[in-house]
Amino acid sequence: MEKKHGRTIGERIRFLRERSEISQEELAKDLKVAGGSVVSMYETGKRHLPTDLVLAYSNRFDVTTDWIIKGDAS
Repeated sequence: MEKKHGRTIGERIRFLRERSEISQEELAKDLKVAGGSVVSMYETGKRHLPTDLVLAYSNRFDVTTDWIIKGDAS
């Protein structure tokens, strides 16, 4: 994946979710977070994405943590 999928962590995780065609509510259940509004806050940068959720996103969407954090595929 390339940086073109977002300049921020929130943009990249939103890209992953939308590419998989799942709602914020569905993802919240998968990741065991309070609800879709929490996912929305991560995607918009209103809430910091904790390290354990970076790992959960990485595993859920089969991407590297580097890609989520920096936009790098390496």
